[in-house]
Amino acid sequence: MAFLSPDPRMKFILLLPILSLMVTARAQKGKGRQKKQNNAPTEYIQVGEEPKPDSSTKFTGIVKYRITTDDPSDLDSMFVVFGDNQIAITMFYPGVREGEVIKEHSIARFSDSSFIKLDTRNRTYRRQKLWEPNAGTLIELMNTRKTAQVLKLACTEYSGSMTLKSGEVFDAACLLSRQHSFLGAREFNFMNIQPVVSDYRIVLGYRTRSPEQETTLIMAYRIEPGNVEKYFDLSSFREQ
Repeated sequence: MAFLSPDPRMKFILLLPILSLMVTARAQKGKGRQKKQNNAPTEYIQVGEEPKPDSSTKFTGIVKYRITTDDPSDLDSMFVVFGDNQIAITMFYPGVREGEVIKEHSIARFSDSSFIKLDTRNRTYRRQKLWEPNAGTLIELMNTRKTAQVLKLACTEYSGSMTLKSGEVFDAACLLSRQHSFLGAREFNFMNIQPVVSDYRIVLGYRTRSPEQETTLIMAYRIEPGNVEKYFDLSSFREQ
């Protein structure tokens, strides 16, 4: 399955105002497709040796992505901030008024499996568990042994399918950076439907195709390494 294209309906899901993130179930060693379940509702099924975190490629910084669909006028974006044992995401999408851009900020904290949604205007935040939204989604991705490039960086392609709780099945594929690792979680899914980290590798490209052949493409366009502690500072916020 070639890694090309995007899906308006998946884009709609990604831009829901209630954002969420989760850590997915770990795959077992051995041959064939095997499942190992825990309290996380989304599962990844992969084959091969158990992956290990690579500290030599640990990345701290920001990766910026564009979200596109079959409609060329659809141009949304997201920033993903990779810190120590936590990830922050900012989603940008159109508001009601012409030219208005809405920003949604959230933090996935793996130390206590919490998802924190920030209200930057009122300086408040709400906390919930990482795995609550889109429970029952099943993502099956396997290493195709193919290589592609994103921003001139070598990436490994994983492909397979994503099945929603409703039973609807999407083709899915992602590109994992060979030079950028996140050590806080082996698998991390945004909204339980978008791989951001897989096998400790940062995902630089993700594509889905619906049964109606509508596609959504999320692709990194800039990588900015550096100190990101300020993005996780909640000292000026109060919990609701």
